[in-house]
Amino acid sequence: MSRIVHVVINPASGRPKPILHILNRVFKQAEVDWEISLTKKRGDAERFAREAAASGADIVAVYGGDGSVMEVAQGLFGSSVPLAILPGGSANLMAVELGISKELEKAAEIIADPESPTRQVDVGLLGENYFLLRVGMGFAARKVAYADRSLKNRFGVLAYSMASIKALKDTKRDHYRITLDGNQVEVDGVTCLIDNAGNMGVQGFKPAKDIRVDDGLLDVLTLDLHKEKGEPIIQHWQARQIKIEVDPPQPVQVDGEMVGDTPVSAEILPGALKVIVPKPA
Repeated sequence: MSRIVHVVINPASGRPKPILHILNRVFKQAEVDWEISLTKKRGDAERFAREAAASGADIVAVYGGDGSVMEVAQGLFGSSVPLAILPGGSANLMAVELGISKELEKAAEIIADPESPTRQVDVGLLGENYFLLRVGMGFAARKVAYADRSLKNRFGVLAYSMASIKALKDTKRDHYRITLDGNQVEVDGVTCLIDNAGNMGVQGFKPAKDIRVDDGLLDVLTLDLHKEKGEPIIQHWQARQIKIEVDPPQPVQVDGEMVGDTPVSAEILPGALKVIVPKPA
């Protein structure tokens, strides 16, 4: 019996390319039965994923950026149906984190291969917002806000570099009060991150080497560009429950979506999501 793959497609993601032609070729060769849903507005991807899982899909795949991946993941919480990622956005950080090729054909081949393994991935929760990658405050949030859809459509992944320059000009040093599993630390910096995954968009580069998407911990990092010579500009802690306060309040982004201002509280949901990944090399 052939497996059923339901693909949720965000047609606004990335640049125009023959998505359906590529998927049809790969899935047909592997005798995979597949169907699609097209999103039109926020919330569609989560609903489509939930409905597909309930109706018997063996795999729910998502073509889109990290925001679309998170929406589909939310639709699969509580089910045994695995998520598959077809990178279609500007950055695709979760795909890079899990070693999934940015080439659509190769990513589809991972889904089509019945021997592809799954990986239990942690999920972060900030208030009512789930995240797979990270929460950013200060500079990290302003960068996301400035890299709007029109800038990404024109410049692709370079939009984030352009937005970073503007965000840096509008960011000053602030004082963070961070509570880590009940223990408080205070530190100055221009930005603060709560990371579930360590990938920043460059293969093999992480701001701290021991950040893992399946270790049952969240990682807090602060960046201070005004340290004395010899002092580390990045500070790093790990915890399961985190609260961050800063005065004045700073904007906050969760996996590329603006969600308001500080203060924030976050916790980790260990192994909450099953994701199809490439076979080990």
